[in-house]
Amino acid sequence: MSSDSRIPSHFSLPFWVGLAPWLVFALGLKFLPLAAPVLALATGLLLAWPTRTSLNPLDIGVLVYFLFLTVLAFTAMGQNLSPSVHFALCPAVLAVAAAVSVACRRPFTFAYARPYAPKHLCDQPAFFRANQWISIFWTMGFAAAAAGILLLPGKWSAAKGGLILSAALTAATGASILVGSWFHFRESRTTS
Repeated sequence: MSSDSRIPSHFSLPFWVGLAPWLVFALGLKFLPLAAPVLALATGLLLAWPTRTSLNPLDIGVLVYFLFLTVLAFTAMGQNLSPSVHFALCPAVLAVAAAVSVACRRPFTFAYARPYAPKHLCDQPAFFRANQWISIFWTMGFAAAAAGILLLPGKWSAAKGGLILSAALTAATGASILVGSWFHFRESRTTS
């Protein structure tokens, strides 16, 4: 795909391909709850290996998560988990995977941003730092969502959990947009 700066990053193919296992999982939960993690894992595997030479830590975390859910779906251990723990597993695994990507100095957002950024920017330390910070904000968002769901006061409900998840990920998105805007502003000032 072109690195045309007029294409908004939220329309980038790698981003949507990265969401595919989650979409399959959500649809599977509605129609085939027991098969949902298996279908999501299969989707993740089918999309990951043929199209990429290497996986980033977030891709690996997604595959591990759906493998774990597959095991839970077919064992008694999965039946004994409270709904809040089950719901918090997803952002918790993503927080760990995102944190690993930052610790390994391979921020997961870099894999999504690089194909759409001008080539001369991708090699700049500032572009890497911006992606490092964006990945840190996503790590914090995922961790805040997991903690918020686990610490949810009162009776558990998917609506409350979904609200906490949405709020945490919206904050991470906002912080990411600010960092991306800062980088774009910084680069436009240095090139003009």
